[in-house]
Amino acid sequence: MAEPMDATERRVTDDAGREWMAVAAESTVAHLKKGAVLAFRPADEPDAEPIRTGVEFNSAAAADFAIRTMGDKELRRRLDWAKTDAGIR
Repeated sequence: MAEPMDATERRVTDDAGREWMAVAAESTVAHLKKGAVLAFRPADEPDAEPIRTGVEFNSAAAADFAIRTMGDKELRRRLDWAKTDAGIR
């Protein structure tokens, strides 16, 4: 899997009180272009492989902007979905 990109990271807390970091993970997106996907990793495990979502961005700049400006409620919802998809409770 691709490494997280050097971009904005944002802290989000799940329903269990565990802190996660929202990050952009490098990915191939539409038309086989280099872009990023929204991903989450535990805040206390900086070297952990991020849990990737289906939210794609066409560039690192777009991912950075989205992570910085996304509402807290939406970010938590995306984290919940990502954890469910990954089989994490």
